[in-house]
Amino acid sequence: MINQSTNSIAELLKLLTNNSSGYYIEQKSISSFKEIDGHTVYSKFKYYNKAITQILINQHLSKDINIAVALKNYDAIVYDYSGKHREAFISLLKYFFMQEGINNLYITTLNNQKIILYVRVNLKNREAFISLNKKIEKKLLDRLAKEWRVLPNFLRPDIGNLLQLPREYIKL
Repeated sequence: MINQSTNSIAELLKLLTNNSSGYYIEQKSISSFKEIDGHTVYSKFKYYNKAITQILINQHLSKDINIAVALKNYDAIVYDYSGKHREAFISLLKYFFMQEGINNLYITTLNNQKIILYVRVNLKNREAFISLNKKIEKKLLDRLAKEWRVLPNFLRPDIGNLLQLPREYIKL
């Protein structure tokens, strides 16, 4: 059963931002970049080392600004899916995580082409997190073409692991 205790976008945003030490706001042009193993990662998001306030969340919800947070801990896996088989992808993820005893799956949309699935896993160490992530990804690859990305990716810097906060929550 999917967790339906979160019944509003405001509650979901609180879950997504409660462990954040700062936030990012989208700029009109490239705001920052990092060199990683000879590759440059560019971002239009500027970092602010402050807590996210309700005023900022309200501005985000009214589409005045776009806020993102960096995913870097082991309590959530985010799937960014832009393929043609949304329903199959959602059903498979639900099934695979339920097999692992994880029932906290939240679905949001970013735009008409993309859905974001946020799964709260609450794992305390990196090895367990990576193992679960690889296991689920292998199961997905056995059934669907790779049309998603998974965050966090520990090989990327924070600006490569940004989750743009949703504006809509889809109840199952």
